[in-house]
Amino acid sequence: MKRNYSRGVKALSPFIFIAGLALLFSSCPQEPEMSRGSPPPAPEGIAAESGNGKLYISWRPAAGAEEYAVYWSEAETPPAEPYSTTSGLTAVISGLTNGQEYTVWVKALNSAGESGFSLPPVKGTPVAPELPQQYRDFAPVPGGTVTGSGSYAFTVTVPTVPPGYTNAGTTSTRKGVFVEGRAVTIGAFAMAKYETTQALWFAVQVWSHERGYQFQNPKAQAPAEAQKNLPVAGISWRDAIVWCNAYSEMAEREPVYRDKNGAVLKDARDAAACDGAVMDKTKSGYRLPTEAEREFAARGGDPGQSEWMFMYAGSNTADDVAWHHGNSPAQIKAVGGKNPNRLDIYDLSGNVQEWCWDWMNYAVEVTAATPVDGAAYSGTSPLANQKAFNGGGVQSNVTMSCVTYRWGFTPNYTDNYVGFRMVRKP
Repeated sequence: MKRNYSRGVKALSPFIFIAGLALLFSSCPQEPEMSRGSPPPAPEGIAAESGNGKLYISWRPAAGAEEYAVYWSEAETPPAEPYSTTSGLTAVISGLTNGQEYTVWVKALNSAGESGFSLPPVKGTPVAPELPQQYRDFAPVPGGTVTGSGSYAFTVTVPTVPPGYTNAGTTSTRKGVFVEGRAVTIGAFAMAKYETTQALWFAVQVWSHERGYQFQNPKAQAPAEAQKNLPVAGISWRDAIVWCNAYSEMAEREPVYRDKNGAVLKDARDAAACDGAVMDKTKSGYRLPTEAEREFAARGGDPGQSEWMFMYAGSNTADDVAWHHGNSPAQIKAVGGKNPNRLDIYDLSGNVQEWCWDWMNYAVEVTAATPVDGAAYSGTSPLANQKAFNGGGVQSNVTMSCVTYRWGFTPNYTDNYVGFRMVRKP
């Protein structure tokens, strides 16, 4: 039966009718402001970092985005449905096949709609961690007290054209850290025979990712076969100390670097924590050498031996022990390609420059009063508050491969020719 909904409804005055309409519309749910806006733009800065059966995806925020959808495929075209959505700026794609290349896209979404796919798509290849036994050997370095001497310095010729560096005059005296009047006591330690390789760096990076470690300059892909035994480079001092902690934990050793509250440093992106790091040399883990330890080892570990006065680590002839700009211009070589020094340690002169622990100022020479063992440099020069790296390399003239040549830069500095090597307790 048809019902008459008009029955019993009295005629309304125009005023009451209009007022009722206003009340009706004011009580209706209002559409969210965002829905009257626009969809967000596609995310940018997409990066894919390799893991063991995984890819770690990251991107920059897109304006107005409320969440992001991540897509992956073995093909060149994206699938119809996303793998996952997240309100964050990272995602982990799991269950992938190691060695298989995958293509990844990300969309940004909000209540007004979704963006197109991020372009260009990023590619990544999961890999299983590999810890090469070769190039992980350590050499014992004896301890002792070195009483500095002016005779330990070297006068070297510094070119004034590339690849030289600007210095006053045409010659420069390089005194190193064992200067006249300075007594430096060094405890026994073990030093890696080789600079840290790309293969070793990447294996530790993969292992550490799910254990809370983060790097300023992670390596997105495993090194190619021809690159595995090249020294790692392009990492900052902060990356190096955090990686040392990760490798220590991986090797079931005690991490050396802690923040001021005693917590293990795990994030190289935390500038304040890293730059305020405390080095606990009583721990069994891996660390960077101090400047004094590195020069001591480069000179052979014994002032009574003739090698102590060799200009380069193991020889007075650079080409015997060092890759430098003169014999390998800007071309890093596999570690261990030249002769070792008397301690059986390779590339302490040349190949890549190596980070040390110490704060320093390379424009100011060490004096007898300079604090030892990494104490903070307190100078006011614009070049203060640098971290040391020593040893010279293929980007520089042979002068910088001299055992007494000091250099440095800020803790976040990266360079394609700066890497590091490890030391630990004997």
